[in-house]
Amino acid sequence: MTPSEPTPPGIAALEAWGLARCPLRDLRRLEPQVATLSAAFTAERPEAFVPYLDTPDALTAYALAFAPQTYARVSAALAGILARLPAWPKRTLRVLDLGCGLASASLAAKDLLGPIEPTCVDWSESALAAVKELLPEAKTLRADLRRYTPEGPYDLIIASFAVNECWPDPQAAAAALRRWADALATDAPAFILLLEPANRASVPRLHALRGLLPDLPLYAPCPHRGPCPLNPVQDGVCHDVRRFRPGRPLVLLCRRLRRTVSDVKYALLAFGRPGGPQAEGFGDPDFLRLIGPVDKGKGVLACRVCMGDGAVRRLELPTAALPTERRHALLQRQRGDCAWLDGPLDARRQVALGAIQRAADLRFPDDPPPALDDLDDFSFSI
Repeated sequence: MTPSEPTPPGIAALEAWGLARCPLRDLRRLEPQVATLSAAFTAERPEAFVPYLDTPDALTAYALAFAPQTYARVSAALAGILARLPAWPKRTLRVLDLGCGLASASLAAKDLLGPIEPTCVDWSESALAAVKELLPEAKTLRADLRRYTPEGPYDLIIASFAVNECWPDPQAAAAALRRWADALATDAPAFILLLEPANRASVPRLHALRGLLPDLPLYAPCPHRGPCPLNPVQDGVCHDVRRFRPGRPLVLLCRRLRRTVSDVKYALLAFGRPGGPQAEGFGDPDFLRLIGPVDKGKGVLACRVCMGDGAVRRLELPTAALPTERRHALLQRQRGDCAWLDGPLDARRQVALGAIQRAADLRFPDDPPPALDDLDDFSFSI
């Protein structure tokens, strides 16, 4: 969300639900719960299914401080993947939300996709009872994810901050993912979306998991199938970052705790079903993913990118030929955005010294189509 955007319906519903149980004037009573939950979510837990949502105040604190951030992560990740996949059939989409909490992921999917048939699975009975209030159309199921096999078919399966908690061993996680992939629909570009914390404990497990499932089409995060090139370098945690405009309850809850909530960070992994379609751009040497912000340099806009050939390069876009509005738009792009190198072929060259790729511009999947006047090779015949 940017400052000019309205609050998404899903976040508004979470805030209204939480404030009905703890109005703004009483938020300080939830601060100990926010601190406890924050520590639980960022530390390694020796045992999954810790009952952290079993008290009313814990559930309310979760609704106001954590669920909106889950919504933002899922929404951003889904939008980036959907922009590069074939369109889903025009029907109500079936969504499975595993480790659902308060169904933030389902709310994000509903706001992004339209009508859905959500199935929400969690270990917490109190969370599932709240889901029925927040998302009345949801089917809820109390289950241990480690022993749960989806029946399907589902168009979308989401597990947010659940896989590493349930299966610290990537081999066991891969076996579970294969069961989930069997429940994906075959009449759509169905996929599984995994989100985990952007830290040095979670990310290597996602990398290992990716290597254990080579036959499933990869939709995120990498634009290539090879080993992650960030692994050998010191800042090698592969993750996305999205600017986030927190609501007032979240700001007030986190101000005294000094928690940063101006952006959301997450590691992700997304797979299709066996034999499913490939994501647009995958493996294309001109396709890339931003692994750093776009910054101003001397006469260029520059950022680090992971390319479709598996190389990490510094990308430079000369600013002289870029309109001011376009420069501003490029500077708003964020870590995790995907694009193609774009521009006239003679403006694209490999700089001799260093791993630097120079291009005239970038073309993002969500960019508006160019006007006919902007097309270099436009021609027609009668």
